[in-house]
Amino acid sequence: MNKIIFGLAIGLSVISCNTKPDKDDETLKKQTMEACEKAAIQPNMTDGQKTALKSYCSCSTDKMIGEFSYVEMMQMNEPSPELKSRLEKLIAPCIKELEVKMNELKN
Repeated sequence: MNKIIFGLAIGLSVISCNTKPDKDDETLKKQTMEACEKAAIQPNMTDGQKTALKSYCSCSTDKMIGEFSYVEMMQMNEPSPELKSRLEKLIAPCIKELEVKMNELKN
């Protein structure tokens, strides 16, 4: 899961400033999604697993963009305990949804 979070951080660390990115910035969303998917999706995964991970990346991206400043996003490679806690709470629903989907695929 840390690899996925790292992928999101890479995708979001475009500019170094204290402002929060625009939630409607389609270019940033696309870059973030691509980075997340690249970090998370492996060639040996089933189509169902890939779809579940793409959904997770979309959910996490939507929650992170606009919540964290660019500086905070860049710090996610080595987050402070406070930043890590904020991130985990923010994307917890996305992770829960991913776990449910992955468990359904096992059955």
